[in-house]
Amino acid sequence: PSEHATLVFTDIQGSTRTWEVCPDAMRIAMALHNTAMRECLAEHGGYEVKTIGDAFMVAFESARSAVQFGLGVQEKLVHASWPAELLVMDHCKWDDEGPWCGLRVRVGVHFGEVDIQVNPLTGRYDYFGSVVNIAARMEGACVGGAVAVTEEVMEVLDDVAMFVCT
Repeated sequence: PSEHATLVFTDIQGSTRTWEVCPDAMRIAMALHNTAMRECLAEHGGYEVKTIGDAFMVAFESARSAVQFGLGVQEKLVHASWPAELLVMDHCKWDDEGPWCGLRVRVGVHFGEVDIQVNPLTGRYDYFGSVVNIAARMEGACVGGAVAVTEEVMEVLDDVAMFVCT
């Protein structure tokens, strides 16, 4: 069946390098990351479609919930208790230019019509169509610590001002 949904893709910036340099700290960091992601999913009514490595694909019925999820994840991650070994790496230390500390996660959000299918092996829903591709591209185009949304997402938000950071 087809219906409208908001899809979100996330990925940790610099994770391959971090795994190579400090694998023990990265194991702890991944647990913190995954907990933050799943807590925010539950808080905002999201559905975990799948994970691939440190990337998440999640779905929401509303664009508002998806954007709140993305911002909530960034908030949780910046305040997480990261391993000290991780915080000395250039791409993980506190950055006064932006509110970043620890793992930096890219978040891409897109809204539109999706094709929903049940995976015959897992019984879980999966999503297909251009919305999937565009959401993934949005994630890939932004920097860690940011939430990138498409014009389609902006158009369906009823109060854009609540999401503007000053």
